[in-house]
Amino acid sequence: MNQSDWESCYLLHQRSYGETSLIVDIFSYSYGRISLVAKGAKKPKSKFFGYLMPFNKLKITFSGRGNLKTLTNIDKDFSTNTNLNSTQIYSLMYINELIVRLLPQEIPQEDLFKLYDEFIYNFANDKEVGFNLRQFELDLLELLGYGINFNNDIENNELIDPLATYEFVEERGFRKKINADFQGKDIINMSQRDFSSIPPQLSKNLTKMAINFCLDGKQINSREIFKPIKET
Repeated sequence: MNQSDWESCYLLHQRSYGETSLIVDIFSYSYGRISLVAKGAKKPKSKFFGYLMPFNKLKITFSGRGNLKTLTNIDKDFSTNTNLNSTQIYSLMYINELIVRLLPQEIPQEDLFKLYDEFIYNFANDKEVGFNLRQFELDLLELLGYGINFNNDIENNELIDPLATYEFVEERGFRKKINADFQGKDIINMSQRDFSSIPPQLSKNLTKMAINFCLDGKQINSREIFKPIKET
Protein backbone atom coordinates (compact mmCIF):
# COMPACT_ATOMS: atom_id res chain seq x y z
CA MET A 1 0.00 0.00 0.00
CA ASN A 2 1.05 3.60 -0.42
CA GLN A 3 1.54 5.66 2.71
CA SER A 4 -1.59 5.68 4.86
CA ASP A 5 -3.40 8.77 6.03
CA TRP A 6 -2.74 9.92 9.59
CA GLU A 7 -4.25 7.32 11.90
CA SER A 8 -5.17 7.52 15.60
CA CYS A 9 -3.70 4.63 17.58
CA TYR A 10 -2.20 3.31 20.78
CA LEU A 11 0.97 1.28 21.30
CA LEU A 12 0.18 -2.17 22.70
CA HIS A 13 3.59 -3.86 22.72
CA GLN A 14 7.08 -3.49 21.31
CA ARG A 15 10.13 -5.71 20.88
CA SER A 16 13.61 -5.32 19.48
CA TYR A 17 14.26 -5.86 15.78
CA GLY A 18 17.94 -5.93 14.94
CA GLU A 19 20.37 -3.52 16.56
CA THR A 20 18.46 -0.26 16.18
CA SER A 21 14.84 -0.99 15.23
CA LEU A 22 11.62 -2.10 16.90
CA ILE A 23 8.59 -4.13 15.93
CA VAL A 24 5.53 -2.48 17.45
CA ASP A 25 2.01 -3.82 17.89
CA ILE A 26 -0.40 -0.94 17.33
CA PHE A 27 -4.14 -0.72 18.00
CA SER A 28 -5.57 1.72 15.45
CA TYR A 29 -9.03 3.09 14.83
CA SER A 30 -9.38 2.16 11.14
CA TYR A 31 -7.18 -0.93 10.86
CA GLY A 32 -7.49 -2.67 14.22
CA ARG A 33 -4.35 -4.38 15.48
CA ILE A 34 -1.36 -4.03 13.16
CA SER A 35 2.37 -4.78 13.39
CA LEU A 36 4.89 -2.23 12.16
CA VAL A 37 8.65 -1.94 11.88
CA ALA A 38 9.94 1.29 13.41
CA LYS A 39 13.29 1.50 11.65
CA GLY A 40 16.07 3.06 13.72
CA ALA A 41 13.67 3.79 16.59
CA LYS A 42 16.33 3.04 19.22
CA LYS A 43 18.63 5.76 17.94
CA PRO A 44 18.42 8.99 19.98
CA LYS A 45 18.21 11.05 16.79
CA SER A 46 15.39 8.94 15.32
CA LYS A 47 12.11 10.74 14.66
CA PHE A 48 10.43 7.89 16.56
CA PHE A 49 12.65 8.12 19.65
CA GLY A 50 10.64 8.97 22.77
CA TYR A 51 7.28 8.75 21.01
CA LEU A 52 6.57 5.03 21.25
CA MET A 53 5.06 5.08 24.73
CA PRO A 54 2.03 3.02 25.80
CA PHE A 55 -1.23 4.47 27.15
CA ASN A 56 -0.92 7.77 25.25
CA LYS A 57 -2.78 8.30 22.02
CA LEU A 58 -0.55 8.62 18.97
CA LYS A 59 -1.00 9.65 15.37
CA ILE A 60 0.95 7.69 12.78
CA THR A 61 1.36 7.00 9.08
CA PHE A 62 2.69 3.74 7.68
CA SER A 63 3.26 1.95 4.38
CA GLY A 64 3.93 -1.50 2.97
CA ARG A 65 2.24 -4.80 2.26
CA GLY A 66 1.83 -8.04 4.17
CA ASN A 67 1.49 -8.53 7.91
CA LEU A 68 4.51 -6.41 8.80
CA LYS A 69 4.37 -2.84 7.52
CA THR A 70 6.70 0.12 8.03
CA LEU A 71 6.08 3.04 10.37
CA THR A 72 6.77 6.26 8.47
CA ASN A 73 5.67 9.16 10.71
CA ILE A 74 4.54 9.64 14.29
CA ASP A 75 3.12 12.39 16.48
CA LYS A 76 1.50 12.63 19.91
CA ASP A 77 -2.06 13.51 20.75
CA PHE A 78 -1.41 15.59 23.86
CA SER A 79 -5.08 15.50 24.90
CA THR A 80 -4.57 11.98 26.29
CA ASN A 81 -1.32 12.30 28.24
CA THR A 82 -1.72 10.23 31.39
CA ASN A 83 -0.14 10.35 34.83
CA LEU A 84 -0.41 6.80 36.18
CA ASN A 85 0.63 5.05 39.36
CA SER A 86 2.23 1.59 39.37
CA THR A 87 -1.06 -0.24 39.95
CA GLN A 88 -2.68 1.51 37.01
CA ILE A 89 0.33 0.85 34.76
CA TYR A 90 0.33 -2.88 35.44
CA SER A 91 -3.44 -3.02 34.99
CA LEU A 92 -3.13 -1.35 31.59
CA MET A 93 -0.30 -3.70 30.65
CA TYR A 94 -2.75 -6.52 31.32
CA ILE A 95 -5.43 -4.91 29.12
CA ASN A 96 -2.92 -4.36 26.31
CA GLU A 97 -1.84 -7.98 26.48
CA LEU A 98 -5.46 -9.11 26.36
CA ILE A 99 -6.00 -7.15 23.16
CA VAL A 100 -2.83 -8.58 21.60
CA ARG A 101 -3.90 -12.13 22.50
CA LEU A 102 -7.57 -11.87 21.53
CA LEU A 103 -7.66 -9.61 18.46
CA PRO A 104 -6.75 -10.95 15.01
CA GLN A 105 -4.59 -8.66 12.92
CA GLU A 106 -5.89 -6.05 10.50
CA ILE A 107 -9.60 -6.35 11.23
CA PRO A 108 -11.18 -2.95 11.97
CA GLN A 109 -12.52 -2.68 15.52
CA GLU A 110 -13.88 0.86 15.68
CA ASP A 111 -16.24 0.22 18.61
CA LEU A 112 -13.52 -1.50 20.61
CA PHE A 113 -11.08 1.31 19.86
CA LYS A 114 -13.61 3.83 21.18
CA LEU A 115 -14.10 1.68 24.29
CA TYR A 116 -10.34 1.45 24.86
CA ASP A 117 -9.86 5.16 24.21
CA GLU A 118 -12.54 6.04 26.77
CA PHE A 119 -11.16 3.50 29.24
CA ILE A 120 -7.66 5.01 29.06
CA TYR A 121 -9.04 8.52 29.45
CA ASN A 122 -11.16 7.66 32.49
CA PHE A 123 -8.80 5.18 34.11
CA ALA A 124 -6.18 7.76 35.09
CA ASN A 125 -8.79 9.76 37.01
CA ASP A 126 -10.55 6.95 38.86
CA LYS A 127 -9.22 5.10 41.89
CA GLU A 128 -11.58 2.13 41.45
CA VAL A 129 -9.07 0.09 39.46
CA GLY A 130 -10.73 -3.29 39.96
CA PHE A 131 -14.22 -2.14 39.04
CA ASN A 132 -12.95 -0.40 35.91
CA LEU A 133 -11.06 -3.50 34.83
CA ARG A 134 -14.09 -5.75 35.31
CA GLN A 135 -16.27 -3.41 33.28
CA PHE A 136 -13.75 -3.27 30.44
CA GLU A 137 -13.29 -7.05 30.45
CA LEU A 138 -17.04 -7.63 30.17
CA ASP A 139 -17.44 -5.02 27.43
CA LEU A 140 -14.45 -6.49 25.57
CA LEU A 141 -15.98 -9.97 25.67
CA GLU A 142 -19.28 -8.54 24.44
CA LEU A 143 -17.71 -6.77 21.47
CA LEU A 144 -15.71 -9.86 20.48
CA GLY A 145 -18.81 -12.06 20.48
CA TYR A 146 -18.13 -13.83 23.79
CA GLY A 147 -20.54 -11.85 25.94
CA ILE A 148 -21.85 -13.49 29.12
CA ASN A 149 -25.59 -14.11 29.40
CA PHE A 150 -26.49 -12.50 32.72
CA ASN A 151 -30.24 -12.68 32.12
CA ASN A 152 -31.27 -16.33 31.91
CA ASP A 153 -30.58 -19.71 33.49
CA ILE A 154 -28.88 -21.83 30.81
CA GLU A 155 -30.83 -24.95 31.83
CA ASN A 156 -34.39 -23.65 31.47
CA ASN A 157 -34.07 -20.10 30.08
CA GLU A 158 -35.82 -18.70 33.15
CA LEU A 159 -34.84 -15.23 34.30
CA ILE A 160 -32.12 -15.08 36.92
CA ASP A 161 -33.72 -15.24 40.37
CA PRO A 162 -32.18 -12.62 42.68
CA LEU A 163 -32.78 -14.89 45.71
CA ALA A 164 -31.17 -18.02 44.23
CA THR A 165 -27.52 -19.01 43.83
CA TYR A 166 -25.82 -20.02 40.59
CA GLU A 167 -22.65 -21.55 39.22
CA PHE A 168 -20.92 -20.24 36.09
CA VAL A 169 -20.32 -22.60 33.18
CA GLU A 170 -17.66 -21.44 30.72
CA GLU A 171 -18.98 -20.48 27.27
CA ARG A 172 -22.58 -21.07 28.38
CA GLY A 173 -23.52 -18.91 31.36
CA PHE A 174 -25.19 -19.41 34.75
CA ARG A 175 -27.25 -22.29 36.06
CA LYS A 176 -29.04 -22.57 39.38
CA LYS A 177 -27.29 -24.60 42.06
CA ILE A 178 -27.81 -24.69 45.81
CA ASN A 179 -25.03 -22.96 47.78
CA ALA A 180 -23.16 -21.98 44.61
CA ASP A 181 -20.75 -19.04 44.42
CA PHE A 182 -22.88 -16.47 42.60
CA GLN A 183 -26.00 -14.92 44.09
CA GLY A 184 -28.72 -14.03 41.64
CA LYS A 185 -28.82 -10.41 42.79
CA ASP A 186 -25.08 -10.08 42.08
CA ILE A 187 -25.50 -11.54 38.59
CA ILE A 188 -28.24 -9.00 37.88
CA ASN A 189 -26.04 -6.17 39.17
CA MET A 190 -23.13 -7.32 36.99
CA SER A 191 -25.39 -7.28 33.95
CA GLN A 192 -25.83 -3.56 34.64
CA ARG A 193 -22.07 -3.12 35.25
CA ASP A 194 -22.76 -2.30 38.90
CA PHE A 195 -20.00 -3.83 41.02
CA SER A 196 -20.44 -1.66 44.10
CA SER A 197 -22.06 -4.37 46.26
CA ILE A 198 -20.23 -7.39 44.79
CA PRO A 199 -17.16 -8.92 46.48
CA PRO A 200 -14.22 -7.92 44.25
CA GLN A 201 -12.77 -11.44 44.14
CA LEU A 202 -16.10 -12.84 42.92
CA SER A 203 -16.34 -10.56 39.88
CA LYS A 204 -12.63 -11.07 39.19
CA ASN A 205 -13.04 -14.86 39.21
CA LEU A 206 -15.94 -14.60 36.79
CA THR A 207 -14.14 -12.50 34.19
CA LYS A 208 -10.99 -14.59 34.58
CA MET A 209 -12.90 -17.80 33.81
CA ALA A 210 -14.61 -16.24 30.79
CA ILE A 211 -11.40 -14.74 29.43
CA ASN A 212 -9.35 -17.90 29.99
CA PHE A 213 -11.83 -19.80 27.83
CA CYS A 214 -11.42 -17.25 25.03
CA LEU A 215 -7.63 -17.35 25.32
CA ASP A 216 -7.69 -21.10 24.59
CA GLY A 217 -4.50 -21.82 26.49
CA LYS A 218 -2.62 -18.61 25.67
CA GLN A 219 -0.86 -17.18 28.72
CA ILE A 220 -1.26 -13.62 30.03
CA ASN A 221 2.22 -12.83 31.33
CA SER A 222 1.25 -9.55 32.97
CA ARG A 223 -0.97 -11.44 35.43
CA GLU A 224 2.12 -13.08 36.89
CA ILE A 225 4.08 -9.81 36.92
CA PHE A 226 1.26 -7.98 38.66
CA LYS A 227 0.46 -10.70 41.23
CA PRO A 228 3.28 -9.90 43.70
CA ILE A 229 2.47 -6.18 43.55
CA LYS A 230 -1.26 -6.18 44.10
CA GLU A 231 -4.24 -8.35 43.29
CA THR A 232 -6.75 -6.54 41.02
